[in-house]
Amino acid sequence: MIRLGRVQITGGFLLLLAWLNYLDRNFLLPMALAACGAHELGHFTVIRLLEGNIKEFRLTAVGAELVLDREMGYWQEGASALAGPGVNLLLALICCGWEQGLVFAGLNLALALFNLLPVAGLDGGRALYCTLALLAGQDRSARICGWLDRGCTAAVLGLGLFAARFGGNITLLLVAFWLLAGCMKKNILGGEYK
Repeated sequence: MIRLGRVQITGGFLLLLAWLNYLDRNFLLPMALAACGAHELGHFTVIRLLEGNIKEFRLTAVGAELVLDREMGYWQEGASALAGPGVNLLLALICCGWEQGLVFAGLNLALALFNLLPVAGLDGGRALYCTLALLAGQDRSARICGWLDRGCTAAVLGLGLFAARFGGNITLLLVAFWLLAGCMKKNILGGEYK
C-alpha cells in the first residue's frame, strides 16, 4: 500500500492498472481513467460544497472510496452519491456531439449507468437508500434496498451467464461476481443493508 498524504493506493489497484494497461490496444485506459477521475471529482465537489470533510481517498482494485471524517445527513449523502454519475452523464452529453469524443462519451455513459444501479456499494444504491430512509425510515428502506440489491445482482448474474454461454464474453459475469461479493461483504444476503 502506498500513502501520499490523504491518498491511499492499494497494491490491488496497481496490479489492476498494470493488467488493464497491458490489455489496452486502443488507448481506452487513459480515457477510462479520465472518466473515473471526473466521476470522483463530482463526488468531491458536492461533498465540499455541503461542508463535508474528506479524511482519506482510497484507490482499490474494486474502485475508489472517499472516507469522510463524519457522517453526512441522508439528503447530503444522496446528493453526493448522485454527483459522480451526474458528471459522467454531463460529459457523455457534451462529448457525443463530436465524432472524436464518441468513445469518451460512451465510457462516461457506461460508467454513469453502471453506478446508478440500485445496488449497495454503488452510487445508485446509496442514493436510493438515502431517499427511502428520508421518506420511509431506516428499517423499511433497508428491506426494500436489500430486495432490490439481490434482484439486480441476480439479473446481472443471469445476463452474465447468458453472455458467457452464447457470446463468449465473460465481462458481465465478472461484474456480477463483483456485485455478489459486495452483497456478501455488506451482509445483504442476511438482511442488513447499511
